[in-house]
Amino acid sequence: MSKHLVQNGNNAPIHAPLIPDPFVPYHCPRQRSLNAVCRVDRATLERYLAPTPFTPLDDRVLVYVADFMNCNKVPFMDAGIVVPVRYGDGQGGYFLFEYEDDDAAIAAGRDLWGYPKKFGVIELLEDGERVRGTVVRKGVTLIEIECDLASDATTAAAANLPPPLVTTPHLNLHVQPAPDGSILNKRVIARDTSADFQLTSARHGAARVQLAGIATDPLHEFQPLEVLGATYVIGDFFATEQNGWGRTLEVLR
Repeated sequence: MSKHLVQNGNNAPIHAPLIPDPFVPYHCPRQRSLNAVCRVDRATLERYLAPTPFTPLDDRVLVYVADFMNCNKVPFMDAGIVVPVRYGDGQGGYFLFEYEDDDAAIAAGRDLWGYPKKFGVIELLEDGERVRGTVVRKGVTLIEIECDLASDATTAAAANLPPPLVTTPHLNLHVQPAPDGSILNKRVIARDTSADFQLTSARHGAARVQLAGIATDPLHEFQPLEVLGATYVIGDFFATEQNGWGRTLEVLR
């Protein structure tokens, strides 16, 4: 048995863990993300957040596709919808839907910190001044973002950028099922790696966003939506020992 496979024995199988142990620290040089700010129906947002301790800050969400294929621990693609929320006296970003294409990355995010990750086939492609991100799950394109960066240099485009969204810290519901089908524990976990991100470039442009749904992933319920703007971000991502782990804010009954 290779000794590097077993550290704390904190995930299964303990002789060959799925999640690299320890998972933190890790880093991803030249991490890319295409981020679209969209206005959706607030009543729909409130309905989705009703089972959570969170309430929406307004009627805007972030729809994104991100490339972590340069990650030194687990290369993966990532995408989802993040809702700016209020929690008690604080604010943060709640992942309403999230998708990745690697089982170790999915397990790490779900098991350690409560990210609602599911498997999806994800692409983020550049074609000149155009960037396109897609998420396909069970044969259906759930998320499609197309962004035209040609207007990035114009003063008008910069002046019309929407106000920034509150997306950090990430506020997750970490729910662990019990063996009898009940809930073993449920807690609110905060995680924020943003302080360690080193920005290389951020370009803005006009975008089109299309959401579709299947029975288990009804993203189409947020259609129609209004795209307020998009940003294509490149930088070096770090999950450091200081900020890469999560912390429990509240244990729920």
